[in-house]
Amino acid sequence: MWRWSSRIGAFTVGFVISLLAVFVYSLLTGLFTFTPQRTTRTPVSARCMAENYFASPETILGALKSEDVGVRRETWRRLYLRPGVAHVYYDYERDREYPERAAAAQVRYADLDGDGQLEALLTFVRFEQPAALVLQRDECGWQLRAALSAWLRSEDYPYRDWLEVVELCKPGTHELVLHESTGDAITYVRKARVLKLIDGTLAQVAEFTEEEIKPVAGYRGADWNAVKERTTTRYRAMPATTGRAPLLQLETVDEVIKYEGVAPLYTYWLETDGAWHALAAHWRTRPAERVKLLAMRTEYLSWDGAQQRFSVDER
Repeated sequence: MWRWSSRIGAFTVGFVISLLAVFVYSLLTGLFTFTPQRTTRTPVSARCMAENYFASPETILGALKSEDVGVRRETWRRLYLRPGVAHVYYDYERDREYPERAAAAQVRYADLDGDGQLEALLTFVRFEQPAALVLQRDECGWQLRAALSAWLRSEDYPYRDWLEVVELCKPGTHELVLHESTGDAITYVRKARVLKLIDGTLAQVAEFTEEEIKPVAGYRGADWNAVKERTTTRYRAMPATTGRAPLLQLETVDEVIKYEGVAPLYTYWLETDGAWHALAAHWRTRPAERVKLLAMRTEYLSWDGAQQRFSVDER
C-alpha cells in the first residue's frame, strides 16, 4: 500500500512541475516575442499628390494656350519650376512671371520606353522657340518626365521638323531625334541628338553633326561669301538581326558649293496675335550648285544594350 501511495505522490509532483514549466514558458514567450501589428496600405488618393499630376495631356495644352495669364503661370510653375524635372536645352527663368501663350501646339502618343504603355509628347512654340514635354501615365495620372527645347531661334524657324519620333532600337519602341542648330552670317552647324526614355529619365544616347557650312579655307575669290564647304550627313536606322545589334548608318558627303540668288520667303500663322507673317528663310536655303565633290564616307553607330547608348561600330 505504501508503494502505491509513493507512486501516486511522485506522479502528482511531476504533473504539477510540468504545469508550472508550461506556465513559465508561456509567460516568458509572451514577454519576449514581438507580434507585428497588421499594417494597412496607404490609399492611392493619399499617395498621389495633385501638384505633380495632370488629368490629361490635352488639359495641359489647353492651359498653356489659355488667354488667362494666371492659368498659364500656374501650369508653367507645376511643369517647369519644381525640383526633380529634367530640363534639357531650356531656359525657364523668364517664365516665372509672364509665360507667353503656346502656339503650333500638338499632342503625339508613342511608347518611348518599351513597356507597352504610351507616353505623351507635347510640342509647341513659345517666344519663337520650340519646346516639348514628355509625360508618363501611372495610377495617379499624367506626370512630367522631361521638358526640352532646341536653340533654333534664328536658324530654322518655323521649326516644322525639329523633333522626330522614330524607331531606332526595336520595333514598337520609339526614340526622339532632336535637331538643333547654331550659326551666323557665314557659318552654320546643325546637330542631331538622339534621346531615349530610360527608367523615367530622358537621356541622350547618340549625337552626330547633320550639316555644317563654312568658308572654304584659303579661298580668296571675289565670290568668297557665296562659295562654301558643306558637309551633310543622313542617318538610316538598321534593325537588329541575328547576332547583330541595331545600327545607325551615317552617310556623309563633303563638297564645295556655290550659292546663287536669294533665300525664299515663307509665310506662317501665329495663334498668339492672330495674324499671318512673312519672313525670309535662312541663307543656307538659297539655291546652290556643287562645284567640287571632296569626299563620301559611311559610318555606323551600334546600340550597346549594357551601356544603353549608341557607340561607334568598328567594321
